[in-house]
Amino acid sequence: MSTLKAKKIIDTIDKGIELNPTTIEFKHTEKLIVDGAFEEVETIKALKVLIYLEDSSNKIVIDSKTQGTSYSTDKYKMIANKDADIEINPKEAIEFKCLEGHMKVTATYPIQIENTICGYMCDLERVD
Repeated sequence: MSTLKAKKIIDTIDKGIELNPTTIEFKHTEKLIVDGAFEEVETIKALKVLIYLEDSSNKIVIDSKTQGTSYSTDKYKMIANKDADIEINPKEAIEFKCLEGHMKVTATYPIQIENTICGYMCDLERVD
């Protein structure tokens, strides 16, 4: 029985992204130590990713409030390569615009083989 090798998984993820790449840009805030104190530094990250539909269902959540109505769906997924270094936390949401609409990353799952991070699989929520 053959085992999964990290190099093969990394190559497969890179080939999949190159078949249908989407370039996304988002703001990332990092806390760095400057002169003995923490300082927030904001950078813009640009990544090449693969965005795809999980299934063919058309479930849309409609939320009506006094301000207006929002439509959201969570059937979109995203694959990023090993160099993406995507982290999400409750204070800072990753949001970006692409051909599919305005997206928000709701969860990130590192793909780890042989103690090596090969890429990231992310759950996306489309918010209009």
